[in-house]
Amino acid sequence: MNLLLRAALLCCCITSPVAAADAFQAGLSAMERGHYSTAMRAWLKLGKAGAAEAQNNVGHLYEEGFGVSQNYAEAMVWYRQAADQGLAEAQHNVGMLYYHGYGVAQNSRESLKWFKRASQQDLADSQYMLGLSYHQGKGVGLDYEFAKYWFHKSAVQNYANAQFMYAYMLQAGDGGESEPIKALVWAQLAERNGKADASDISDLSRLLVEDDEQARVPALASQCLETNYKQCPK
Repeated sequence: MNLLLRAALLCCCITSPVAAADAFQAGLSAMERGHYSTAMRAWLKLGKAGAAEAQNNVGHLYEEGFGVSQNYAEAMVWYRQAADQGLAEAQHNVGMLYYHGYGVAQNSRESLKWFKRASQQDLADSQYMLGLSYHQGKGVGLDYEFAKYWFHKSAVQNYANAQFMYAYMLQAGDGGESEPIKALVWAQLAERNGKADASDISDLSRLLVEDDEQARVPALASQCLETNYKQCPK
């Protein structure tokens, strides 16, 4: 998934910060209405002036073909400008293009490099992709310990896909023994966040635990949410 920036504080050399923020917001409003060409005009001017957030969003429009012909190579040009300025979302987007081979030759090692950069800024999307890379051995040696580490880092940021994969690894016992109670908790959290297929993990995990143990799961999941993921089974 590519990341469109929804809000930003812009520094732009051709206009005041307030005017730049207004122009950026105008682009978002146009985007929400499906007026993609208007969004492009708003962000293109800011992007050419060096605003990383706008550069990222111009890249998004090119990647999706919104208001312009779809052009992955052009999307990469804009993402790279923003990524080289340190914008985590753009670094993630560069990584995704390399991961899938869109507009560039597929390169798992290169995608991993960009996911690591964004993950250092705590971007949950990239932390999830790092976990996936380690779990699949893409661009790096297969390593379940690192996969679980990165899935957990992303999961505690309320990222449903990471919660699903963390639950999957706990249930399957990847890199260790199966931990069905913990898997049930994380599967339930993933389900609450819209990951419907997490119910498959729950069904498998329930076969491995007694009814009285299963009864603890809702309270454990609620505690996790109430403490903003600070008190969750790991």
